[in-house]
Amino acid sequence: MEISGLSGASQAAIEGLKKAEEKTLQAAQNIAEGPLNPEDVVSLSLAATDFKANVAVLKSTDEMAKSTLDIVA
Repeated sequence: MEISGLSGASQAAIEGLKKAEEKTLQAAQNIAEGPLNPEDVVSLSLAATDFKANVAVLKSTDEMAKSTLDIVA
């Protein structure tokens, strides 16, 4: 899904958030359906880290945009 007006970094972060969500849902489904597999627990942990990193990118791009507007104004 293309969102116009977003920088490349923001767009990549949004795609990263979607992938982290998919990874989380898959691991959660695997855990709910069967015996506990350590790989699923690791996958959940990695998805959480991915999510946090992508949110940090979005916050940084937002701060940069605000700084740019302050400089221009």
